[in-house]
Amino acid sequence: MTIWSAEIKELERLYESFKGRLPDLEKEWGHLIKTDDENVALLYSRRCLEIIINELCETELKRPRKTEPLKGIIDKLNREEKVPSHIIASMLNLNSLSTFGTHPKEFDPEQVRPVLINLATIMKWYLKHKDILIISKPTVEEEKHEMIRPDDVAEHIRKPKKRLIISFSKIALFIVIVIVIGGLFLLFYSGETIPFEKRDWIVITDFENLTGESIFDHSLNTAFTLSINQSRYLNVITRQRMLETLERMQKEGREYIDEETGREIAMREGVKICIVPSISKIGTQYILTVKILDSETAEILRSDVLYAKSQDEIIQKLDQLTKRIRRNLGESRYKIAGQSKSLAKVTTSSLEALKQYSLGIENHLNADFEKARSHYENALRIDSNFTAAKASLGNILFEIFNREIGCELLKEAILTIDNLTEREKLGILAFYAVNVENDMDKGIEFTKTLIELYPDDAIPHNNLGWYYQNMGNYEKAVEEYKIALRIDPYFMISNNGLVWTYLECLGQIDSAMNWVNRMIKYVPDNPWGYYYLGSTYVGMDDLEQAEAAYLKAKELDPDFYENHFRLAHVYRLQGKYDKAIEVLEEILCDDPENKFPHYVIGVNYTRIGKSEDARNHFLEYKKIAEKWLADFPDNPETFISNGILLTWLGEKDAGWEIGQRALELDSTIHYQYARLLTIQGRKSEALDHLEKALENGYHNLVWLKLDPDLQSLHGEARFQELIDKFFKQN
Repeated sequence: MTIWSAEIKELERLYESFKGRLPDLEKEWGHLIKTDDENVALLYSRRCLEIIINELCETELKRPRKTEPLKGIIDKLNREEKVPSHIIASMLNLNSLSTFGTHPKEFDPEQVRPVLINLATIMKWYLKHKDILIISKPTVEEEKHEMIRPDDVAEHIRKPKKRLIISFSKIALFIVIVIVIGGLFLLFYSGETIPFEKRDWIVITDFENLTGESIFDHSLNTAFTLSINQSRYLNVITRQRMLETLERMQKEGREYIDEETGREIAMREGVKICIVPSISKIGTQYILTVKILDSETAEILRSDVLYAKSQDEIIQKLDQLTKRIRRNLGESRYKIAGQSKSLAKVTTSSLEALKQYSLGIENHLNADFEKARSHYENALRIDSNFTAAKASLGNILFEIFNREIGCELLKEAILTIDNLTEREKLGILAFYAVNVENDMDKGIEFTKTLIELYPDDAIPHNNLGWYYQNMGNYEKAVEEYKIALRIDPYFMISNNGLVWTYLECLGQIDSAMNWVNRMIKYVPDNPWGYYYLGSTYVGMDDLEQAEAAYLKAKELDPDFYENHFRLAHVYRLQGKYDKAIEVLEEILCDDPENKFPHYVIGVNYTRIGKSEDARNHFLEYKKIAEKWLADFPDNPETFISNGILLTWLGEKDAGWEIGQRALELDSTIHYQYARLLTIQGRKSEALDHLEKALENGYHNLVWLKLDPDLQSLHGEARFQELIDKFFKQN
C-alpha cells in the first residue's frame, strides 16, 4: 500500500463525480488513481492541472493557452481574480512540486501527498465552478448497514441451501481478484532478466539492410532510434557521440556502424548492451529482426522477429519492435504504453520522406548545412505535414540562411507540435521561445521540463547552461555545463561553455585553466582548446605562452579568424607590430568584405608612426562604421565606435560629440565609454568609468588586456590596482 493511498481514495470519489462528463480529464485522472509509482503520480497530477488550466484560460481569459507556461496562466488568473486566492495557492504548489519527480537526488516520495491533496482541493472547486455535483462519501454507519442488513440475515437463515451458492460465489470472486492482481502485476512488473538497470545506456547499430532496397538506408535508423528514445527508462548513445568515439579510436570516416563496430563503441563507452537490428526479404514479405547483445562477450541475450507484408507495414512493425526491446530490458508495460507515440504520428508514414529527413539530420550534424537544407525541403515536398522536418528546416533556416522564412516555418511547426515525441516537442518549444519569442524565462521552463523527463540527456543541460549564461546567472550556467560533461565527458560544447564562463564572464583564470587543460587532454586536435589556452595565458600576463597557444590553434585551423585576431593583439602587446599587421592582412586576403581588420591594422600602423598607412585603413573601416549608424540608430555602441574612429582620424571634437550621443541612449555603458575616453586622452575619466563597469559586473579580464583602445591605460598604476581589486582571486 502506498503512503498516499488515503489521498488516492479521495481522488477516486471525485472521479465518480465527473466520470463521463469531462472526457479529457477523465482519461488522465484514470491513469492517476491506478498508479502506485511516485513519478507517474506526479506526472499525471500535473497533466490534470494542465487540462484544468487550459479550460480556464479559454473560458475565463478568453484566449487559448498555446505554449505559455502554466505558472504564467495561473498568475494571470490570479491578477484578474478569476480564481479564488486559496485555489491559486494550491495550483502554484502543485505546479512547483510536480516537477521534481524525475530528480532522484532531490525527490522524496512524501512529496506526492501534498500534490494529491492540492489536486483534490483544486478539483472540488473546479467541479463546483462547472456546476457538477460531488458524490458524497457514505458514513460508517451507512457502510455497515449496506454490508449487513437484517433482511439479508433473515433470508440467509430461512434458505440454508443458498450457502453453497454463496460459497461458490466467494470462490469465483477470489479467482477474479487473483486474475486482476495478476493482470496488474504483469502491467507494472518490469520482468527484467537481462542485466540492465533503469537509466542504463545502450548502443544501437545501423540497420543491416539485406533487401537491396535503398529506401531503407538511413530511414530505418532514424525511425528506430526516435521510437526507442521515447523511453525514460533507458538512454541511447547518440549518433554524434558514436562518431566522436570512432574518431578517438582513429576509425573516423565510417558511415556505417555494423555489429562489430557498435560493440567496440559500447565497450569504449562502458555500455553493457548493444542493439543490432536488420531487415531482410523473402518473396514479398519483409522480416525485421533485432538482437540484444552483451557488448563484451557478443552473447545474444534476446532476439526478436517481426514480419511485414509490405513496405506500408514497416513503420508500424518498427513501433512494435522497439516496444519489445524496451520490455526485454525491463521496462514495465504501463510505462511503455504511457511513453509511446506511434512513429507514423511523430515522423511520417512515407519511407521516402523519412529517408530524406534522415539524410538531412546526418548532414546537419556534419555541418553541411546546404545539403541538410535540401534534404529537409525534399522531405516536406513528399509529406507537407511532416512536423519534425518542418521544425528542422525552420531551425536551420533561422540560424544559417534566412531568419524570416525560418521563423515562419517554426510557427507552422508549433501548430502541430503535439505530433512530436515529448523530447522533440520540448526542445523545439524552448528554441522557439528563446529565439523567436525572445522569452528566455519561457525557454528555460521548457528546458527544465525536458530535463525532468530525460535527466541523462546532455544537450538540454548544455542549452540550459547557455540560457543562464546569457542571463548573467553564471553560477547556474557552470552547474549545468558540468552536469552535461558528467553525462558525456566528450561533449566539448559544454567544456567550451565552462571555459568561456570562467574566463570571460567571471574572470576566474585559475578555474578556466583547469577546464582548458581538460579540453586539450580529451580532444587534443580541437583548435578551440588552444584558443582558450592562449586567452588564459593573456589573463595571466604570459604573452609568450599565449602566442604559442594561438599559433598552435592557427596550425590546427587556418580559417579560425577569431583566433587569428587574438594572435594579432598579442603581437601588438609584445611590440611585434609587423607580425600583427601580417596576420591581419592574411584575414583580409581571405575575407575582403570583413572591414574590422582595417581598424586594428590602423591602430598598429599608428603605434609605429606610419600615420598615412594608418589613415588609409581607418578610412576603409569608416565605410562600415557609418553604415552601422544608419542601420542601428538606437545602438549606443555604434556611436562609440564612430567617435573612437573619428578621434583616430584626428577629428577629436567630432568624435567626442558623437560619443556623447551614446550616453544619451544608455548611461550605463561604462566600459564602452572608457574606450572613447582613453582614445581621447582623458585617462583619469576613463579609469573612473572602467571602475564603474567592473562594479556593475564586467569581468572579462582577457579583453581588458587585449582591447586595443585601452592599451594606453596599461601603464597607469590605477589600472593595475583595479585588476588586483576585482580579480584578486587569480
